[in-house]
Amino acid sequence: MTYRSTRLLLALAAAIAATPVHAETHATVIPGFSNPESVLITGDRRFVSNIGKMLDPLGHDGDGFVSELDEHGVIVALNAFPGEENTLDAPKGMAFLDGRLYVADINRIVGFDLSSRQQVFVAPLKVEGPILLNDIAVQDDALVITDTLDGRVYRLDVADGSFEMISDGIPGANGIVNDADNHRLLVVGLGAKFEGGDLYEIPEGKAPGKLPKGPHGILDGLALLSGGRMVTSDWRSIDPPTHGSVSLLDGDGSVIRAIETGVAITGPADFAVGAEEENIWIPATVDGAVVIVPLID
Repeated sequence: MTYRSTRLLLALAAAIAATPVHAETHATVIPGFSNPESVLITGDRRFVSNIGKMLDPLGHDGDGFVSELDEHGVIVALNAFPGEENTLDAPKGMAFLDGRLYVADINRIVGFDLSSRQQVFVAPLKVEGPILLNDIAVQDDALVITDTLDGRVYRLDVADGSFEMISDGIPGANGIVNDADNHRLLVVGLGAKFEGGDLYEIPEGKAPGKLPKGPHGILDGLALLSGGRMVTSDWRSIDPPTHGSVSLLDGDGSVIRAIETGVAITGPADFAVGAEEENIWIPATVDGAVVIVPLID
């Protein structure tokens, strides 16, 4: 076989692996990722963070990356920010602010300019002990970020790269959203030992409090819908990983119903909701895929 033929076969194999698969149900499965952890939608662009070949959220191994998809779920760039200068270790939650994509990478926040596709920002969190920065949300002109291992929430000033701890006491703090209408942050947790956590609110200037009617589980992703409702994902078991679930919640945290995903998802992590709330893009971490599911009332 010639070198050219080999390259063509490899290109064809890559294209097949990156093609969305429409399941017999209403779900669309996009294969080809390396332990995907988070999906971010900004305009008609979709980004997926990949922890890397091994599911090692604390591994400083340089094999993490961020992929870009189009609005149909086709992978247009498996590594959207290539180059040694853009190396990531185990990227997780992402947020978009002022033309930059920010990603949590274990103990630092890294920012990429979407026009140049170059790293233009890095802010390491300098505290004692192990760190697992996980999810990010935008609050005004700053970022708010969860640290899963310490159960803390930090505010990051992107102008000078400084961190300020604004809350703690949320065991396994993971997914976070800014509920600006109600002047609060909402955070879900995995539990201190990843055995199960809860849904918390952090009112502006106050300590966090658990929502009494909220779900309990190995909670990961969290999104706020119009009308105050929410969506959250639950791994259900990490060791060993099992099929997880996604639920629609009322404004007080009570579960309205399970969302039918159409396919089994192992490790439903930090998902994104479409701009019109027509669907959910769920990273199936252990399955190495992203699953698009209609959000139907």
